[in-house]
Amino acid sequence: MAHNERYEELVAAQASGMELGAERRELDAHLAQGCEQCERLRIELEAAATALAGSIPAVDAPAALRSRILSSLGPARPAAPRPSGAGAAWRILAAAAVLAAVLVGLDDARLRREREDLRSQSAQLAGRLQSAETELAQRLLRARVLESDDVRMLTLGGHGPQPLAQGRVFWSARARRGVLVAGNLAALPGDRQYELWVFQKGKPVAAGVFDVDPQGRVAFESTDFPEPEAQNFAVTVEPRGGVPAPTGPIVLIGAGAGTG
Repeated sequence: MAHNERYEELVAAQASGMELGAERRELDAHLAQGCEQCERLRIELEAAATALAGSIPAVDAPAALRSRILSSLGPARPAAPRPSGAGAAWRILAAAAVLAAVLVGLDDARLRREREDLRSQSAQLAGRLQSAETELAQRLLRARVLESDDVRMLTLGGHGPQPLAQGRVFWSARARRGVLVAGNLAALPGDRQYELWVFQKGKPVAAGVFDVDPQGRVAFESTDFPEPEAQNFAVTVEPRGGVPAPTGPIVLIGAGAGTG
């Protein structure tokens, strides 16, 4: 039998001292299957009931009142069980207090589950939104270049310490913008970034720095694209923030670019 709130209600009723009748067998069978939630709730509620019952003080009649009552009864007779109205009242109050504690605990547990479910759903929605925003941004970046009528493309291959890296650069000389789409790039320490270089007349010109996602992918738009002609491209590993001239190892480069 799968866990549901009905079993929690039966556990609460049993902890408050209520007779369950036929439902007792149903609850016992459910607990026998090893429901951790119901068993934990039963232990907590029984402990609460024991603590509440133990905290109720015993009520005794004043000694003087007891003597007057006994004197009015005449000769001593065999003692008969005497009902204790005060004790019965306290027992009723104790049962009511236990039941109230049970209901409060049950509602609190339900609210905790609902809060956890909402947190989980919020985290999932936030993740989906971030992925959608990232995908939309990448499409917009590419569209600004790819829709230009003078768009050109160059394939980059892995080099040096990252031979499996690969990428492509799309650029428009008229728009002075370029987009690098790459993959299989390694994660870098926090004080390092990748830097894109545009070769003009054999010399590298800085075109911006970027990071990669956990899978080593990037769709990076260079808004610092130099004018007017790009002869080749390369990517190096540099200090975070970039440098005016390449100092680190080349990890991506187009065919024919210098490596000096």
